[in-house]
Amino acid sequence: MTDHDSTPDAGSSPAPGPEGFSAGEASFISEMGSLMERWGLPQATGRLFGYLLLRNKPVDLDTMTRELGQAKSGLSVAARQLEAWTLVRRSTRPGSRRIDYEAVGDLQHLLLVNNAHMRKFTETLSSGIPVAHGEARDRLASLADLFSGFVEQTEALVADWEARRTTS
Repeated sequence: MTDHDSTPDAGSSPAPGPEGFSAGEASFISEMGSLMERWGLPQATGRLFGYLLLRNKPVDLDTMTRELGQAKSGLSVAARQLEAWTLVRRSTRPGSRRIDYEAVGDLQHLLLVNNAHMRKFTETLSSGIPVAHGEARDRLASLADLFSGFVEQTEALVADWEARRTTS
């Protein structure tokens, strides 16, 4: 990136790639864009998330616009989408109206946010069971059970991980 947040070790920084990013940074940002596009979000939203994950400090829209070479309005929409998914958080600096964004970096938070979506998905599947018949009813019940188990196991995994982290 043109304005690095940390100084890399001498000689370890890859050569700059397109858009002022190193080749590795550009690849990661692009891959995140492609991944999130497969989840139904615009590629720009995924690219912004990849970019923010690589940052060590919150970033304002003007900096994002300059470094990503995308329109400010599009990045604003992307930032709001990421915020709605609770993948980024916004903040303001004292005495400024400028909004900064940063990626939420704690994995347990991301898993629990995903669980909230999965729980809603499970509830929706379950609501179809009473109105479905035959194989469709069995399929809905099976899927609801599978996703319910997924949510329970993920919550247990996060609780176990947090317990191990606090004791180490």
